[in-house]
Amino acid sequence: MGLFVSMLITKPMTYAAEDIYDNYADLAAHHKLGVDYDITTQSTNTDVMILGIHGGRVEVGTSEITKAIAKTDHSYYLFESKISLDSNNDGRNDLHVTSTHFDEPTAIKMTAQKNKVVSIHGAAGKNDIVYMGGLNTHLKNIISSKLSQANFQVEPAPPELDGTSPRNISNKSRNLQGVQLEITRGLRDKLRANTDEGRALLAKFADAVRAGIAAASSYPEGRTYDFNGHNFTNGFWMYGGNEFYLTSDDYLEGVQSPIDVSKNGKIRFELYDRNNNLVLSKTAEAIGHTTFKHQLTGIKTGYYKIKVVNVSGNASWIYGGLHY
Repeated sequence: MGLFVSMLITKPMTYAAEDIYDNYADLAAHHKLGVDYDITTQSTNTDVMILGIHGGRVEVGTSEITKAIAKTDHSYYLFESKISLDSNNDGRNDLHVTSTHFDEPTAIKMTAQKNKVVSIHGAAGKNDIVYMGGLNTHLKNIISSKLSQANFQVEPAPPELDGTSPRNISNKSRNLQGVQLEITRGLRDKLRANTDEGRALLAKFADAVRAGIAAASSYPEGRTYDFNGHNFTNGFWMYGGNEFYLTSDDYLEGVQSPIDVSKNGKIRFELYDRNNNLVLSKTAEAIGHTTFKHQLTGIKTGYYKIKVVNVSGNASWIYGGLHY
């Protein structure tokens, strides 16, 4: 994996536009749910979230694409404008709230529960291009490869569309990283066409993205022990207390958070040798959601057991694993 397939870069046209509203609360104070806009969701048990925060008349075609990728087995969130207002005369729908400011509560809550988040957006441009962005490079690269194999033109997103801000809703997932697809108007019009050809093309596109998600789920990067979103209060032994063969190049990496994000989370990792001697202890502490990376510096190559201890005592979860 890790292959990023790209063709000749064609920079998309972008608007010198500003949003009318600073965030969702600002928008909701001026527009009525069910009249000016709709919010539609689907919640499933898979670890996948498909976001369409600029649906309806904001970025046409993104609603159809979002639903086609999610089908009935993946969760999705759709914000859809029902009105065609452009007060600034800048080509942008008034109900557009940029990804770094989009904070509608249901969207935030649903996204925070998933580790594989794909956000669907519309870019300007007549050429049929998908610009790939986001912080989840592993998932992004695999989806890019699958789209290219399906004969869709894929290019790295330019800086203004790259979706790498931690404030971008796609990166507010459980593991703090997502993927953002910016699809040109030319391609979106073909994908949403109410013809046999359009429906077949949309199915082909959605299947390619879904194949990328499935491949990323089946083949994680590197050789890892996955915490699997472990939820605990006291502590647990990784791998049921069985041993790992480790070197000082190995590391523990992931995300931790108390269930109540207003509380303190303090998680400690303890390495024990075959004689049950504690040889290394690593701790991360923060209020709420935070990342951690613990290099196993200084240990001798050999067999070790790893215990995870919830020092704070506040019910918490961790996602990530041991890279070894």
